[in-house]
Amino acid sequence: MASRFGASRFGASRFGASRLVLLVAILLGALLLGAGCARSIMQSAIVAKHGGHSDEAEMDFWGEMAKTRSVTNHDALHAVMLTFHVERTTSDFEVALASAREHGWIAADDALPALETARIGWIAKAICIETGIKGGVTMRLFGARERYAVRELNYRRWINNMTPAQAVSGLQLIALLSEAEDFLIGAPSTNPEDLDR
Repeated sequence: MASRFGASRFGASRFGASRLVLLVAILLGALLLGAGCARSIMQSAIVAKHGGHSDEAEMDFWGEMAKTRSVTNHDALHAVMLTFHVERTTSDFEVALASAREHGWIAADDALPALETARIGWIAKAICIETGIKGGVTMRLFGARERYAVRELNYRRWINNMTPAQAVSGLQLIALLSEAEDFLIGAPSTNPEDLDR
């Protein structure tokens, strides 16, 4: 006598169909997740219009930066260079990128398209290098790598629970660079975590 819970001639095919549906759902989820990780490409960079060396051009650059929802790599490089007074003789992105690599902000093998949205990871790394922030034990052992730099700036509350691959808005970048400037000049911070460990 066959058990009522045993395999029937339809049970196996139903099980196979549910496995197929599950497999398709997993594949679609993976595809959507992969598409969500792709970086956005912006139409243009603010620095293309306001990248001059005059005070007026600099003010216009910061004004436009405050309005943008996603900062390009070109704009982020320009902003970081302005903040830390890194000499920039031209608005050419490749020249700025070479300078950033010399400073150790960006790894030599890291492709960084000019109009792609900037990752907070390399920005945090640049800030930790330029401010001399040593971070916790891991960062002291392995250096200012993107992951550890982001963790350190999250700890200091200069950024809000961000991960290295996240894009930044203009206002987020301005606020972050302002914190770095205040740290460099020794201005009192509102964050108790800013005491160097």
